[in-house]
Amino acid sequence: MTEHYERIQKWPEPEKYVPSSTDALYLYGRSFFLKDMKIAPQHKPAIDFFLQQARKHWLKTDCRQTQGHLAIALHRFNPFNSIKDSTPIDIMKSIKERSVSNEELGMFWRDTELSWWWYRAPIETQALMIEAFDQVMGDLPAVEDCRVWLLKQKQTQDWKTTKATADAVYALLLRGKDILSSEALVQVKLDGVDVRPAGGEIRNPKTEI
Repeated sequence: MTEHYERIQKWPEPEKYVPSSTDALYLYGRSFFLKDMKIAPQHKPAIDFFLQQARKHWLKTDCRQTQGHLAIALHRFNPFNSIKDSTPIDIMKSIKERSVSNEELGMFWRDTELSWWWYRAPIETQALMIEAFDQVMGDLPAVEDCRVWLLKQKQTQDWKTTKATADAVYALLLRGKDILSSEALVQVKLDGVDVRPAGGEIRNPKTEI
């Protein structure tokens, strides 16, 4: 990223640089380790540049996944840089304004499309929306509505790839209500016979009087 930054500085107008999807993904990924591994002094100018360009030009990025990555990254970086900045919330407000809500399908976006570009993958993008609404805005209703759409895709279609499945499970288990909290046992019947857990009795209703 430092080499990338140095190349951009040779451009006629580097201040007009719009962060790419790869830049946004890097900032998002790097933001997980700010406590454990601080930015080295020689790399700080590059990181500060990309963060500043994100604040200035996020509206010019062309997909929600990139904007979601930037919102989360800025939200995490700002306290470390002692910056009070409304950009992360502004990004999420803009994303929410473009959404569609449906009682059956939850919250989704009509810009969802099938594309071979990784940054337009619909399942991974929806999973990121769940993380962003939770972490940046603390908007639990939006989180739950986004989860509904994600689960509906699994119910009616599939999650397409192993990467999409991993992202979906990550979002569903770590954000919002605990969907694994139920202590109810699974009920299984085999030819009308109740199958109980190991050590339990098997009751056949057909033989009871």
